[in-house]
Amino acid sequence: MPKEVHIVGAGVIGLLLGKELASSGIKTTVYDAKKAVSDNTAKASGIFSKEGLATLGVDYDDAVVNTLDGAILHAGNEKMRIRSPSLKAYVLDRGDFASLCAKEAKSAGADIVLSNRFEKKAMLELQKDDSNIIVGADGAVSTVASAFGFPEIREYILTYKSEYENARVEDEHLVELFFSNKIAHRFFGWTVPYSKTKLEVGVGVSMRAKKNSTYAFNQLVNMDYLKGILANSKKTAGYASLIPLGARAQTVKKNVLLVGDAAGQVKATTGGGIIFGAACAKTAARSIIDAVEKGRPLATYEKEWRRRYELDLKMHDFLHKMYSGFSEKGLGRLMKVARAFGMERFLGLYGDMDRPSVVIKRFFLRGHGE
Repeated sequence: MPKEVHIVGAGVIGLLLGKELASSGIKTTVYDAKKAVSDNTAKASGIFSKEGLATLGVDYDDAVVNTLDGAILHAGNEKMRIRSPSLKAYVLDRGDFASLCAKEAKSAGADIVLSNRFEKKAMLELQKDDSNIIVGADGAVSTVASAFGFPEIREYILTYKSEYENARVEDEHLVELFFSNKIAHRFFGWTVPYSKTKLEVGVGVSMRAKKNSTYAFNQLVNMDYLKGILANSKKTAGYASLIPLGARAQTVKKNVLLVGDAAGQVKATTGGGIIFGAACAKTAARSIIDAVEKGRPLATYEKEWRRRYELDLKMHDFLHKMYSGFSEKGLGRLMKVARAFGMERFLGLYGDMDRPSVVIKRFFLRGHGE
């Protein structure tokens, strides 16, 4: 019977899972090669929906950098402004948030072992003992997934983002998204305001494109619109990262399971992995607790997370494929039609960053004009 859980990866997902398990009295250790849980966290944007963040069960107040209530979407020569009458999302300092998650995991009783690179040989040896459970929460290029021969992620998005001081931020509570398959092949560019003068600018591009993310980034910031915003600003930092698109075909093998980016539990539309990854981590925790206390198979995790969350992940994937197939002019026409059907107002009132199935239900129940 399983008695001890070894989580590889002390990112937010691994730490949240560690907290859940330790809170239930299960001996849990979280490992990472990093010297601090905040290391390398700046590579990812820190946007979290208000509703999604509330489900994590973490006191995040000390990590809040800014609040958001809408977005401006750019496609071709068209623009759509979506504004909510209430707060929709937070911008968090990812390093501070990871540190808060680590503090809560430790308080719950989880051990966190840093500066420890879990090698493949050690994992394989650990897995031989059925009293151990190994969890891969180690990101898009998962060592755990590789060590145990899990199916590969079918596509990755290469991203590059920079931070600018003294930028000309028109509205510090609106993000901006730039849809252009010429610049951001199969993804998009973005700006995220931290304040009235500090701005994050980033872009993602499919690994299938014949260019890298830094080249795409240079194309983005040389757009006339962004050149005006960034005129006289100072670039203070730059980061490259990798986002998985699409869940792995299998996420459990015997006493080994994957969660978060390692499992591909990521929104294909935005690359956001924390909210769905954390929800799946809670499902993993329930399956592990049942395995420890009742002897139930860990394979229930696979069935349960897909039953609860795969539909929305697939809908994100559908939307991603839809806008990825349009030309510049086609995207512009699509946005023009959406405005004509009142989507600006509808999304401002009823939009949901995480659950497209909820948005669709609201659309048909209420009608776009109401």
